[in-house]
Amino acid sequence: MNPTVSSTSFYAQLKSDLLDCTDEMLSIENIRGCACEELQEKIRTNTFNLVVVGQFKRGKTSLINALLGAEILPVAVVPLTSIVTIMTWGEALRIKVCFNDERVSEIKPESLSDYVTEKGNPKNVKDVREVVLTYPSPYLKDGVRLIDTPGVGSIYEHNTDVAYQYLPKSDAALFLLSVDQPMSKAELHFLNDVKEYSNKIFFVLNKADYLRENDLREAIDFTRNALCEAMGSVVRLFPVSARLALEGTTSKSGEFIEKSMLPLFSKELNRFLMEEKGNVLLLSVTNNLLRSISQAKLELELELKSLTTPLEELKDKIRAFENKKGEVAQVKRDFEILLEGEVSRLAKGGLEDDLQRFVRDLMPQEQAHLTEQFELNKGLPLKGLRRALEEAIIGHVKQAFITWRALEDERLAKAFETICKRFISKINETVDELLRYSSELFSVAFDTVKAEALWSVKSGFYFRFKEQPVGTLVIASTLTLALPKFIGDKIILKKMQEYLQRVVTMQAARAGTDFEERLDKSKLDFRWEMFQKIDATIEGIASAIEKGMTQRSKGSREVEERKRLLAGTTGKLDEIKSRLARIKAEAEGASKG
Repeated sequence: MNPTVSSTSFYAQLKSDLLDCTDEMLSIENIRGCACEELQEKIRTNTFNLVVVGQFKRGKTSLINALLGAEILPVAVVPLTSIVTIMTWGEALRIKVCFNDERVSEIKPESLSDYVTEKGNPKNVKDVREVVLTYPSPYLKDGVRLIDTPGVGSIYEHNTDVAYQYLPKSDAALFLLSVDQPMSKAELHFLNDVKEYSNKIFFVLNKADYLRENDLREAIDFTRNALCEAMGSVVRLFPVSARLALEGTTSKSGEFIEKSMLPLFSKELNRFLMEEKGNVLLLSVTNNLLRSISQAKLELELELKSLTTPLEELKDKIRAFENKKGEVAQVKRDFEILLEGEVSRLAKGGLEDDLQRFVRDLMPQEQAHLTEQFELNKGLPLKGLRRALEEAIIGHVKQAFITWRALEDERLAKAFETICKRFISKINETVDELLRYSSELFSVAFDTVKAEALWSVKSGFYFRFKEQPVGTLVIASTLTLALPKFIGDKIILKKMQEYLQRVVTMQAARAGTDFEERLDKSKLDFRWEMFQKIDATIEGIASAIEKGMTQRSKGSREVEERKRLLAGTTGKLDEIKSRLARIKAEAEGASKG
């Protein structure tokens, strides 16, 4: 790679070249459009989640504002963020609020704090799932999404739950610490959880402008040593001042930006996003396109062969190919049986075990929470006490299930994807065997190109918490409310304990059913895609032979004209293949150096 070319522009150029190749391939008759269109979509819509995490009051929101170059997210001196905010590329600042019931409302920027802060939306009474914000920031180009999570460890327990809920969505994490508070045990425990979900963690030490140079060096050494011990490897720590960086950006002061030390971190972040993350996608798509070209060239050669092979010999070869199709049909039947068994084991073993374990661990926590809420509210009249305990149960159990669902959703998706990748390998082998068999049967050349399938589980699961009105489950009659307070308290507590058990049991059953339905749908979608892959290969081979037979029946002039067209198409494919080989070589070179 030319050292004068930035990693961003280098990646963007290769990406543009790759899109040009797919456009040209889509214009060629023998290239199956759907495969190229899917690969083109992968390049254009590839997203990368950079999740910003850390203890509360470390300055996550200020750092994100500094990265964006504008004071967009609200900041305050108290624990603030209570809702996840996802920032993605857009030509202008637009904000959409996504609710748990799947409603979406667009709001004005000045109203953002009414939905994402603890003051504007205490304990998420507005039932917001997340806020999506578009902004024309260079950091958000090429599919990067910045995700601001609530700080963990504050008095607002639900904020910690929401932060944990988004850990499985991270491709990389930005773990924020600050110089004004030494790294705590709680932060180390949280780091252990972050490690489970993020292959790459950037460590940033904020508020570097708070300390003099010697004190800052001491804080950096202390924090880095603690991180190295926790990670079991050498850690790079970036000291920054989000405050100075934002001031420098808004006032266009190069001096402030330099003092903030943010450019050094920005350079490393860009390098990772463009060279490491970007090139992985480029190489995968390039290999898949080369595979498509190899198959298209085989089909061209088969058509050419069917134009010149003696008719009787051609009919014998077609009969042999029909027999091969029968073998493939058996492979598909075996595939279906094995896939059904694997997914069933995942649902009955993994999912059921996880759900039972979750409920077993949850009940003592919820019972303790109920007792705590009873003690806090027992001074209320009986009717008020009943209502307060009902709301406490619903809110606490709801958040527990939402957090568990997010983690289980990721675990199941990964387990299902692992199963599918094993089957994809088998399907690819079947397709390659079909192509090899055809090339040998008709004595034409075929280059086998290995490529990792760019397939992933399509997310489509949304757990809806079903609330049950307390009146249908708790018998708190007028008579109960008329009893002496100390007796009424005991009855209401007992009934609420029964209510808690029913709520947890009902939500567990609902969550289990929803997960099983999603797994079943994912299984059917995957089976259809894999069968389509085999069927498209068979159709392509059969169609190429049929075209040749049809053309030869028209006469020698038409046959010669068709040969010239096929030679021209082969030349185009060879030219695109050469360009793809160059893109692949440059991407591999960038990854190594």
